[in-house]
Amino acid sequence: MSGRLNGRVAVISGGAGFIGGAIAKRFCQEGATVVIADLDISRRDEFMSALDLAAPAEVDFIATDATDDASVRALVDQATQRHGGIDILVALVGGSSDAMLHKMTDEQWDRVIDLNLKTTFLAARAVVPQMRERGSGKIVLMSSRSALGNIGQTNYAAAKAGIIGFTSAVAREMARSKVNVNCVVPGFIDNPRLASMEEKYRQMRIQLNPFGEVGQPEDVANVIVFLASDEARQVTGQAIHVAAW
Repeated sequence: MSGRLNGRVAVISGGAGFIGGAIAKRFCQEGATVVIADLDISRRDEFMSALDLAAPAEVDFIATDATDDASVRALVDQATQRHGGIDILVALVGGSSDAMLHKMTDEQWDRVIDLNLKTTFLAARAVVPQMRERGSGKIVLMSSRSALGNIGQTNYAAAKAGIIGFTSAVAREMARSKVNVNCVVPGFIDNPRLASMEEKYRQMRIQLNPFGEVGQPEDVANVIVFLASDEARQVTGQAIHVAAW
């Protein structure tokens, strides 16, 4: 690898998942120190084993409730104390709870908005002061092709579309401080949870990919590495689609 992230400290919020693992591995390969912020750090050993890194000390874990402002601020404080500052934020926390609109409960709506949009807001708000003061930084947020709308996902579509608008607004605010803010918009990305999906629905998702195949977590990770690197210094406010039109 080229060492594009040598000496950088990256926080991956919600990073102990399948896509988070691919991102963490690529970041470490490019020379970054990675802080995984996740609610359940009991998966640390399994996660680290799957990464199969030559230098596992490059990965730190901090227990974080991404929906709680105090917990997120504590994450930023701990990561800064341990590693000297945060150069890169990748916000991955999300989740869905599907229902047709006329059957959707307030709880389903609020939970999905909190898991996707509020967690994005809290993470970004917590890191921007030090990035603004330093005059540099990279923020990469996670939307979804579902922002365009799926039946039974009005809550999820609204949250993911909100992240695209949030990205554009924060990018404008932070440009004067030389902080790049972008989001990735994945389509159908393979992961173990999708193994039980009915084949007809799987094929419907695959058809949304211009190449007619399932995207891999590494496809998302490679784009995020680029956005977190100096190569993307003139890229901000963008929503970049991966494995989707």
